Amino acid sequence: MHRPSRQHQHLLQKIARKESLAKQSNRKTGKRTKAWSRWVAQYAPLTEQGAAQAEGASQE
Repeated sequence: MHRPSRQHQHLLQKIARKESLAKQSNRKTGKRTKAWSRWVAQYAPLTEQGAAQAEGASQE
């Protein structure tokens, strides 16, 4: 995947924004937000792996 750490952060921001709007208007979160939450779970291992690779490259 292309730039998984950036995508992970972007999805977290989108979910937070959607959930705050839903809470303000007393509505449920929608299908799209639930899908984004699943994507965040899938991106999490990639961001950890990418961070470990970046540290390894900087130490060399």
